[in-house]
Amino acid sequence: MKAKTLGAMSLTCLALTTLWLVLYIYSVASAGPLGTLEQALASVARPDALFYLTYANATLVTLSATMLFAGLYVYCRPTAPGWSAMGVVFVPVYCVLNLFAYLSQITIVPCLLALQQTAEYQAASSLLLGQMIQQWPGSAVNVLNNLAYAILGIPSIIFGMALSRRGRSTRLPGILLALSGVACIIGVAGVVLGSGLLAQGSIIGGALFLLALIPLSLTFLREA
Repeated sequence: MKAKTLGAMSLTCLALTTLWLVLYIYSVASAGPLGTLEQALASVARPDALFYLTYANATLVTLSATMLFAGLYVYCRPTAPGWSAMGVVFVPVYCVLNLFAYLSQITIVPCLLALQQTAEYQAASSLLLGQMIQQWPGSAVNVLNNLAYAILGIPSIIFGMALSRRGRSTRLPGILLALSGVACIIGVAGVVLGSGLLAQGSIIGGALFLLALIPLSLTFLREA
């Protein structure tokens, strides 16, 4: 794969991930605490334009990251064919889980909110909403979302190590990419163990991934 194509992929992913970080911080600050199901339900009771924009952007981040990792597989395959093949098989799993987690917020959640207005469906829809709200730590979709990033952590470590050994120019982004993978795996471990501190690993992993994209984009564009 041409370095110019990888550079364009990296820049696109960098721009979308930066926007995701800004929207995430703003949405968390606006939503307030989500420690209980009632607070989580109140946070999505009236989805606005920002809500839809946040999850539409998160969907694009997922797609661009999937394309980038496919490109990294082609890029790293000549020097690490075996490890690259083992790493890329996890990427589609990440993509499917994350697309469900994010697209469900702008498709399934609004439908459940509409059903909640009907008395006979109110109890059932509230129960389902509790499992579908991505931002609520107690929901099934939140667990799937964290699991998706933990799964992506495996190819992140593999491709990160391959990049760090490829040459001086790719060493820094490779190390940052590998560290982001480790942080995301720690994050899902925190979710399983019920540790709020360890669960922040997914957010830290996202920030490290964002940092890795900066030198990665510059490196590929310089090669081009």
